[in-house]
Amino acid sequence: MSTHPLEWTLRRLHARELPGPETQQVQAHVSSCAECHEVMKNLEADQARFEQEVPFDRFAANVERALRKPPPAPSRPQFNGLLIAVAATVLLVVAARPLLSPSSPSLNRLKGGASAELRIGGDGPQRALQPGDTEALLPDERVRLGYVAGSYQYVMAVSVDDTGEVSALYSEQGVSLPVEAGAGRHWLPESVQFTGSGHERVVLVLSDNPLRVEAVQAAARRGWEAAGGKVAAMSTLDVEGEELHWLLLKP
Repeated sequence: MSTHPLEWTLRRLHARELPGPETQQVQAHVSSCAECHEVMKNLEADQARFEQEVPFDRFAANVERALRKPPPAPSRPQFNGLLIAVAATVLLVVAARPLLSPSSPSLNRLKGGASAELRIGGDGPQRALQPGDTEALLPDERVRLGYVAGSYQYVMAVSVDDTGEVSALYSEQGVSLPVEAGAGRHWLPESVQFTGSGHERVVLVLSDNPLRVEAVQAAARRGWEAAGGKVAAMSTLDVEGEELHWLLLKP
């Protein structure tokens, strides 16, 4: 390789996204080029900082685990956290696992300085998804939702799958959650793992007033019906506040 690879190529190498032959070629260049080797070191440092911001709790091997058992159809989300309540209360052992990532998170700025972020983690690279984009999930990957409330007082999140099933993520019943006190980004508790296959649209709503979970679920269902039963074609929901949408493709 007579010239330096583009930084984008080095980022793809770092994220293990280059095809095999190109990977070998770029790796050979990096091993003999001090400048490109330094770029790779900086990418690794950026990644380390990124992954330390948001832990993805994961069950340790060979310990008792309790998960919500989804029906055959439609799919349902599962929550991974320090404790999960099911029919009986059980103690779960969790372990933090380091993850890879791109260099920085993607945020969608709303009025009043509000923003939100969906982060994906698991066995592969940890990454942030830009609202409005589609991202394929790898097996066993989970998501976490973060927000900067700005002037808004309440937050809620739901998801819709290809069958039109609407799952309440935060909160699971009642009304929207009050936003956490203090400036800066806050992360909704636990990570969420979606079961089944096909698309899952995740919608986070920031509002001035609390919204009823059932009302937002009904609006999401109407949005799915208006899109002809195609979750990928859904538009914004007819609810108070501002929305951020992410479209995930489950393995």
